[in-house]
Amino acid sequence: MIYVNFLINFIFLKFILATSQINLYYTDWFSDNESINVLQHDCFRVPAYINEDNRINRELLTYCMSESLTKYHIEVNNLFPKFTFDELAKRNITSYQLYIWSAPIDIAERYQHYLNQISASNTSNHSSDKDTFYNCTLPRFGLSCQYQINIFNENYTSLYNMIIDYYESKSTLTNIICYTHLECNRGPFPACLDWKEICDGQIDCMDNKIDEEHCLDIEIHVCNDNEFRCANGQCIPISFVHDDGDISDCADRSDESRKQIKLGIQFQNKPPLFQNEEQKSISTPLGNIDLPRRSSFLFAAIFSAKDNSTSNQCWSALRSIIGIIGMEIPFFNKTCIEQECYEIINKTCPDMFFYPDAPLFFHDIRLAFKKTATLSHKMGDYISAYICYNSSYYDDYSPLGYTFLFKNATCYYPGHTFRLAPPPLALEDLYLQSLYMEIDRIKVHYLIYNYTNEICNRSNMYQCINSLKCIPMDRLLNAIIDCPKADDENITHIIDSGWTNKYKNLFKCEINNLYIHQLHVKDGHCECLVSEIPSWCEDENEDYAIARKKLLFQTVCNGRNDLIPINIDGQNQTDETECERWPCNNIYTHCDKIWQCLKGEDEIGCYSLSTQNCSSSHHLCVSFNTNQLECLPYEKANDNNIDCIGGTDEPNICQGQFSHYDVNYNIFACKNSSSNRCVASFALCNSYFECQYGDDEVFCTTDRNISRDRAFCMTEDMTRLSQVEQFLCEKVVTKQRPVLEYFSLHGSTESNSRLQRDNIAISSSNRIGQDNSLRKLQENPCNRGIQLIIWIDEKKNLSRTTCICPPSYYGEHCQYQNQRVSLTIEFQSLSDSWSTLFTIVISLIDHSEQRIIHSYEQLTYLSVRDCKIKYHIYLLYSNRPKSQIQNYSIHIDVYEKVSLDYRASFLYPIKFLFLPVHRQALIIIIPGLKETIKNCSNLKCIHGKCMIYSNNQDNITFCQCYPGWSGKYCTIKYDCKCSSDSKCIGLSAHNRSICVCPINKFGYQCLLTDSICQRNDNSTCLNGGRCIPVDEYTSLQRKFYCICPKGYVGEQCEISDKKIIISFEKNLVVSQLIFIHFLEIINDITPRRSTTLKMMIVRQNSLTIYWSQIFHMIFIEVENKTYYLAAIEHIYNSSTTLFTTIKSSDRCQHINELFNKTFVQMHIIRRIKYYHLPCHSSNLSCFYDDIYFCYCYNFGK
Repeated sequence: MIYVNFLINFIFLKFILATSQINLYYTDWFSDNESINVLQHDCFRVPAYINEDNRINRELLTYCMSESLTKYHIEVNNLFPKFTFDELAKRNITSYQLYIWSAPIDIAERYQHYLNQISASNTSNHSSDKDTFYNCTLPRFGLSCQYQINIFNENYTSLYNMIIDYYESKSTLTNIICYTHLECNRGPFPACLDWKEICDGQIDCMDNKIDEEHCLDIEIHVCNDNEFRCANGQCIPISFVHDDGDISDCADRSDESRKQIKLGIQFQNKPPLFQNEEQKSISTPLGNIDLPRRSSFLFAAIFSAKDNSTSNQCWSALRSIIGIIGMEIPFFNKTCIEQECYEIINKTCPDMFFYPDAPLFFHDIRLAFKKTATLSHKMGDYISAYICYNSSYYDDYSPLGYTFLFKNATCYYPGHTFRLAPPPLALEDLYLQSLYMEIDRIKVHYLIYNYTNEICNRSNMYQCINSLKCIPMDRLLNAIIDCPKADDENITHIIDSGWTNKYKNLFKCEINNLYIHQLHVKDGHCECLVSEIPSWCEDENEDYAIARKKLLFQTVCNGRNDLIPINIDGQNQTDETECERWPCNNIYTHCDKIWQCLKGEDEIGCYSLSTQNCSSSHHLCVSFNTNQLECLPYEKANDNNIDCIGGTDEPNICQGQFSHYDVNYNIFACKNSSSNRCVASFALCNSYFECQYGDDEVFCTTDRNISRDRAFCMTEDMTRLSQVEQFLCEKVVTKQRPVLEYFSLHGSTESNSRLQRDNIAISSSNRIGQDNSLRKLQENPCNRGIQLIIWIDEKKNLSRTTCICPPSYYGEHCQYQNQRVSLTIEFQSLSDSWSTLFTIVISLIDHSEQRIIHSYEQLTYLSVRDCKIKYHIYLLYSNRPKSQIQNYSIHIDVYEKVSLDYRASFLYPIKFLFLPVHRQALIIIIPGLKETIKNCSNLKCIHGKCMIYSNNQDNITFCQCYPGWSGKYCTIKYDCKCSSDSKCIGLSAHNRSICVCPINKFGYQCLLTDSICQRNDNSTCLNGGRCIPVDEYTSLQRKFYCICPKGYVGEQCEISDKKIIISFEKNLVVSQLIFIHFLEIINDITPRRSTTLKMMIVRQNSLTIYWSQIFHMIFIEVENKTYYLAAIEHIYNSSTTLFTTIKSSDRCQHINELFNKTFVQMHIIRRIKYYHLPCHSSNLSCFYDDIYFCYCYNFGK
């Protein structure tokens, strides 16, 4: 009875408290076959919130155990309540309730299978009656509540937020992480290879070139015409270039601007997402700039290698003196004090020695020192190091032309000295950093690969001058010298050789006729400076480029030269010439806080916080006599006589002292100062007289302490200041002109007028601050994983700590790097399938006779919801390490979710099998409904049918097996475990059926029912909208999505489309086909246009349209490009019906009808400055030329 009462109370509590849940996956891997090598089990998955300005990225954070539980010998105790399936069934507990209560997925599905059995039979005894569900309470979870996760806190609303705070509280890596699937001698323990060091262009393995052995295949690889070639040879879709500043699709980040990319030095304090794990940055001779801690470990390990001819005493003293002691690494301890160390060196060290006694760079470059140089360091001198090598490749390089032999190595003095690092800095920090430039000059002479004529004569390869070496042409002009003569960075040579015509990854600076590499575009460094116009750099600021090259009506005659001068009839014309008839007060200059008119008429009436009402011919002014706000006639403005405190009526007095061509410095001007003293805003009301007569203080009435440690005018609560103080503080704020001005309807749109239709809304309130429990994990040893406690015996209070690892890692401490496929996919569908929900199964397969599915992921795709979304997916091999003689591919199946009908399959081979990480970025276009599924007959599919991949022009085929059959030719039988209403499409490497679930089912066997869309309480979709549950990739607060019928929009289809009734004047002749153009005017963005085509019925004089998108202007286009302004909606309101009648006066005239022929033939840069004149006619609403479409507004009338 106690259990029953507890269960009832537990159910009630669980529904009230919506706490985070942890559902384990893959808990039954090894129950069927103990011989299967289970690499990952007991996993939990967390949707990550990755929302960027341009894209939404979807990714699952997955953490798994990677070691067998059998070694822990767990004793199951009764600390937590447990219930048999029979007890749960008698209380009408559903499998979905178990899922909500953090039951492992396998338990929940097994229970549902049990319910199905007892429902289908009349017997009361079943084999699963005694199967058990353990009711764990977080932070405990697992099949028998054996796990405890220390990141749990009941104040969090999601597990993802717990994970973020966990990593933010975590210290840097405490252990070196290794890639162990390549036999590489990286140096003395604990030095080891990192996956990022394979094919990085430098040899890291000391005994051989195995880390660069096959990398020439990548060097010569050519991408398709619709692809961008990354600097590392990877190919990605062109549309992925410069589309996301944080997440690169190239593993080396060469597809995004260097300035936008957030370098990963601090990635260790971030969750192991793609943006932190799957990207390389600049390699250094001892590692990678993203991993400074790893570089320190490598450095210390290599410097532990002792020369056999050197005594232990000498070696210890050297290590102490040269700076290794500054490194906080256990096996480097200080062995002597400074004076004692020098004496030991003098007595015990040879005259010359290698230090360390191991290659430091590129497997054959060492450093040698002379004892005299080391001892001279005692007096604070710089120390000299000799560079020694064994390879003849470097013989052509010797900066001073003098070499000598030392222990069979050729040595030379590089010509400069280096200062050793005093403690607590490591030798690496100063000494090696200064050596890197010399090493970079040396390494270009080394031939890593065997360059043949056949390779170097390829069209995509560039042959270095006077060298056997050749490089891919995308390395030209990338600011990294690859050729011994540096000709790959010689722009004159590259242009003269014609390579600028061959290489599409070059950016042309149009003004200077200069070429630079795409990597330097938007990298924060100006390569294409335009000397004629300050602050303009062609390769850095896209807005500047538009403003300087494109004539914009909004910025004409605004006092700033935007365009490069154009010579017309012997005269230089710009956007600021011939402005005599231009109105200085217009919607683009009015109230922008910059005086465009001589007397400031464009700023009159713009300050709304004052109770002082001034007429349209007066400026607001703080009087010297009263220190209060008064009205000043505008005739007194800008007359070189300060009438207002702060000189607000004379903005040019201080503007000249702080001039910049696109910044307005509204500095406070002092009264009657002989030197025209100007005071910055931070000096106001600071109790010090900056002005001669104290006018910077006389108006200050508010307590100075209000702003505490910040300037008075920067106080957080400006409302606590007086009206005079607020007014003057606003006036002295610096105003910078925007680089671009966008079309405006004079305040017609505000940011809050836009409907919020984003699918994902993440609240910062979901995060809480770190607490003490998180701080205790600072020293956890799990590297990129999460620490986990395994309770072995509750009665004896026995537990062990281990780690659950993300897909990139494995091991007890997540200390090993996994071989993997890291996949980024964007899906697209044709218009006939925009509202079709798809299930997409993404599998990693091999090409053996068994055609093993090593791993797979499923997701749902809905174009109207998921267009332009990138999915980041990991696929792992079922064997560790993967087979080097087997071929692998990414196989993708697409099914319609509702009908489970098959739509298409795609195949993408895994290239360059020698790479530990296969980084792949894809765009997949789902075939439309009218496209025929491609069948074939060239394969003998015994229990299946022959199909053709949709993405392959060579018509590659495969066998699509019937349920219960697998293998290359569908000859291997298996027992399908999928539910009867699902589709069984294959068998994974770990003997699990792969099931495609119907729309309301989930789980590996599709046995669990998601009932969220079955509610009848109006909490889901309204107005006939179709409700679909979201999958685990979709990190929505709302667990469903609505596909709205025509006429409705909104998260729940709660917003009806706007009804628009357009009538035509009786005498107006219009065509049958009418284009209707809708313009949405958005602040600081180019207007967004949408167009629809309507058919007018004969003798009909009106149209009714239902439109779901926001708009502020409607134009009608009829035959012969005749346009009418149909409607203006300054504030969009979807709930009202818009009635409008098109009259002949609404027609937009061409400039040929408004100006004479001579004027029309003028250059546009002269002509546009008179385009405001036609609008003086009261009945003209719009006009156009071949470039611009102009709207006449009634500003100031």
